[in-house]
Amino acid sequence: MRRACKVSLKFATRKKRRAVAALLQSYRAAVNFFLRSLWDHPGGLDAATLARLGQTRLSQRYKSQALRQALEMVSATRKSAMVLGVEPSCPVFTGAAVLDGKFVLIEEGHGSFDLVVRLSRLKAGSRLTIPTRKTAILKKWLTKPLAKLVQGCALSETGIILWVELPDLPPKEEGDILAVDIGVNKLVSDSEGNHYGTEFKAVRDRVRRRKPGSRGRARACRQRVNFINRVLKQLPWGRLKVIGHEALHDLKRGKRKSRNKAFRKAISPWTYRLVLTRIDQLAQENRVRPVSYDPRNTSRECPACGTVSKDNRKGERFCCQSCGHADDADTVGARNGFVRTLATLGSVESPRLPKALAVALRQTPTH
Repeated sequence: MRRACKVSLKFATRKKRRAVAALLQSYRAAVNFFLRSLWDHPGGLDAATLARLGQTRLSQRYKSQALRQALEMVSATRKSAMVLGVEPSCPVFTGAAVLDGKFVLIEEGHGSFDLVVRLSRLKAGSRLTIPTRKTAILKKWLTKPLAKLVQGCALSETGIILWVELPDLPPKEEGDILAVDIGVNKLVSDSEGNHYGTEFKAVRDRVRRRKPGSRGRARACRQRVNFINRVLKQLPWGRLKVIGHEALHDLKRGKRKSRNKAFRKAISPWTYRLVLTRIDQLAQENRVRPVSYDPRNTSRECPACGTVSKDNRKGERFCCQSCGHADDADTVGARNGFVRTLATLGSVESPRLPKALAVALRQTPTH
């Protein structure tokens, strides 16, 4: 597995930062040229497609890398549009240049600058030497057993993203099993009745109130990411061997009676995919096996009698219309998810459980 760490460009001289900006300007122009060309006239990573780009300041290697990144973007855009069922449009590249070991040499530094990044310039034959410092996060990953710094980076005007390659360790054989429910108001609730990130509603509403494209919106989005990372680290990873979570997808698409204007406003800044991705990353880091389960009716099914009804849930509260069992709706969802996790250990995504099997598994001890 790989972990990304960002280091600063602020220690480079102004002349070197201007050289980086000039490199990025030419590289982005080349990527955007190939994007427009490939969108109408498909091509490949070959000399004929590469020859479409005429006069440029880039070396042949940089041209080839720009073509590679454009091909990946075109493919990803078309696949995404196909999944979403929408008409694709030609993407525009404004991001970081992803460069491999042909362009980047990363070495140990000296003194206060303990890291040196050497970048190939626009023209072949020389490198741009950028001194920088290892961050606390980068040092943390490099101290892991068998960790290795990858020779490559993602380059932008604001910094350099480096990657640390870590060995894939087998999941733990001993430990507890936990299931979590991802919520709109409370970020995470677990099958043991605990709630994490109860102030998430205020965090997501802060994003929604900011004007799209503004600095305030970008700052609120960064705060949301930091909040999610901080909260998910509070889960008891040290004692777990398995964590179950919902296989959520397409929650922001489609029209339903239950999805009124208020619901759509609340859910728009809800980044459940980021939460799922971060859970899987932390599980991998802590040698915990992640198991995804079918989320249908998890917060509508009574964990006591097995009755499924949409009337069982009213907002944040759950009250069974059959037996009267009452609890927090997110806790009920997590406990039902725990049952499905037990039934589907080792699978990628659980099937929908028969009611009789769910009731039988519900009697299984938690530990």
